[in-house]
Amino acid sequence: MGSRSALRAVFAALVGLASGLATLAGAQSQNVRGTIADNDGLFVNGKTFKITPGEGKGDASAQIKALGARDLGPGAIIFRSRDKLYIVDAPLLLPADPAGRQNVYVNADDARPNRIRIAYDPPKTPEHQALYDMTKERRVLETLQHILSPFRLPVELTIKTTGCDGMVNSWYNTDNSIPTVHLCYELLQDILQTATKETTQAGITPRDAVVGQFLFWTLHEVGHAMFDIFQVPLLGREEDAADQFAGYVMLQFGKDPARHLIGGAVYAANEFMKNYKQNPVVEKRLEKYSSVHGLPEQRFYNFLCLAYGADPELFADVVENGFLPKRRADNCKYEYETFSRAWRAEMSPHIDRQMARTVLDTTWLPQSSSPPLPR
Repeated sequence: MGSRSALRAVFAALVGLASGLATLAGAQSQNVRGTIADNDGLFVNGKTFKITPGEGKGDASAQIKALGARDLGPGAIIFRSRDKLYIVDAPLLLPADPAGRQNVYVNADDARPNRIRIAYDPPKTPEHQALYDMTKERRVLETLQHILSPFRLPVELTIKTTGCDGMVNSWYNTDNSIPTVHLCYELLQDILQTATKETTQAGITPRDAVVGQFLFWTLHEVGHAMFDIFQVPLLGREEDAADQFAGYVMLQFGKDPARHLIGGAVYAANEFMKNYKQNPVVEKRLEKYSSVHGLPEQRFYNFLCLAYGADPELFADVVENGFLPKRRADNCKYEYETFSRAWRAEMSPHIDRQMARTVLDTTWLPQSSSPPLPR
């Protein structure tokens, strides 16, 4: 059993006996004092596994230098597996236990900004080599890293592009206890292939369609990550909340960028809707309604409603042109304000405001006078 797997097993057993992380953190061996005083230490014999406390005298800085000691940050966990000792000093995910307590990150640093890490995994097939080269050359993930840098995270969040064996997808989970957003090259390729090849009558440029969709899918998964890391309470479906998270962030970059980003994001979804007047009867297999994700048509309306609720004047044409039914539009301001209130309560405390202002003031898209929304 690997050290991290063994440690998870140890924690799973401990959680079953403890009444929460505080009790777990306070659990102590009969042979070890509850705290270590300044300059004191513990020696763990790797052969006999006996623990010997030691009392230091004076300043320990000289000993730190002489021994080549390193800072373990916010804490470390030492455990025994058979005849070996292991130490873990990286943030660790403590899984939910049978009693239903949620996942908790232990041994994590104090929350701070600039904790987004990026990685471009080499493609698995030659077909994606050009896409891999392009994303690296254009520093796509570096841009995301900059946009998300104001979030004050207790652990590092990795965003990486990767090959997915033909699966067009993106998702969030923890890889070896490291929170990670995965973006498939297959998804990026699909975005490029399905985007408009010329500016549409509504003013949606190929760039709008690519950037808007890419940001939507990426921020959707980042939403899942933030819900997990900050243990955000959700009273509705998490997939819907992740959609709202993505849309809300895209709406914060100012009026003109918001028009471009929202227009580009709904471009693909609009493909499901463009013939609705000619064929208003939508038929689907019943199993489609069992998905944790909303149907494309539902997500289309929800996204436009969030945008309209944020700025009814800027997005007035989505109602005037019939893309958002007035019955729904009348409630969109309330829906936006409801989500905005939740954002202020659950997300805002985790954002460095000064850094966020700098990010929002950065020009990410070229300015344009044409409002790119479907017509």
